[in-house]
Amino acid sequence: MKLNELVEKYKKLEGVWNTEGAELARQIFLQDLEQLDEPETGHADEAPRYVKNILARLRELPVHDREVWLKAIMGEFEQDFSHAKWREGYEQGKLEGAWVGNQLKDADKIRSELNKVQVPQFVADWIEHCRGLGYSLYQAMELVHENAEIKKWFIFVDNQDLFARAWLDGYIVEKEKKYEIKLLNRNDGDLYLVNQNANLADKYGHFSPVVLLFTKSTFFSEKCYKLTKKEVVSNGFGWVFDCEGIEVEEVKD
Repeated sequence: MKLNELVEKYKKLEGVWNTEGAELARQIFLQDLEQLDEPETGHADEAPRYVKNILARLRELPVHDREVWLKAIMGEFEQDFSHAKWREGYEQGKLEGAWVGNQLKDADKIRSELNKVQVPQFVADWIEHCRGLGYSLYQAMELVHENAEIKKWFIFVDNQDLFARAWLDGYIVEKEKKYEIKLLNRNDGDLYLVNQNANLADKYGHFSPVVLLFTKSTFFSEKCYKLTKKEVVSNGFGWVFDCEGIEVEEVKD
C-alpha cells in the first residue's frame, strides 16, 4: 500500500471510533503520515525508521486505545502477517531440518564405524584381492580354497559370518601382536632376530620382502626388532617359539 493511499484510508475513518482517545490517536497518526515523503523505489532501508515513528506514537496512547489500534492494524494486515509468520516458520524449519539431517548423518557414520568387524590382515588382503578381480561375495567365499591360510580360517562357521559382514559393512584390520625375539648367548652376547627390510617400505614407498636374520648389530631401527608371528613362521623361523634358549617377548607396536 502506498503512503497516499494509507492517508486517504485513515481520513475516511473519521467518526468511526467513538472513544475520544481513539479519534485523537487517528488524527495524530494521520498528521504523521502526511508529513512523510513517499518512499522512492530502492529505498526500502528507510522502512525501519517509519515503523519506529509509528510505534512510538502508538506507545503514547492509553492501553484501551492502543488495543483498538492494534486490532485495526491486525485486521488490515492479517494476511500479510500470516504469510510472514508462515515464511519465518518455514525458514526456521529448514534450518532445524538441515541441522537434524546433519546430526543423523554423523550418527550414521558413527554407527557404521561401530558396526565394522575386526579381521586379520590376511582376510583383509583376500577381500581386496577379490574385489580387485570384480568378484561377488559368493565368489570370494567359494574360492577360499585357493588360499591355504584363509581356507583354514574359513573352517569355523563364525568366521564365515565375520567375512560376510566385513565384505558388506566394512572392516577394521586387527593389529597383529608383535614380538621381540632374542637368542640368549652368554659367551658372546645375545643375538636379536630382525627384519632388515622393515624400514624400506617407509623409505622408498613400496613393498619390500621380509628378510630375517639373527644379529648383534644395534644399527637397526626399533621397527626392525618388532616381528609378527606370521612374519617369523612364514620365513622359516617358526621353531623359535618352541626352542629353549630363545626369549620371546610380546611388545607394543
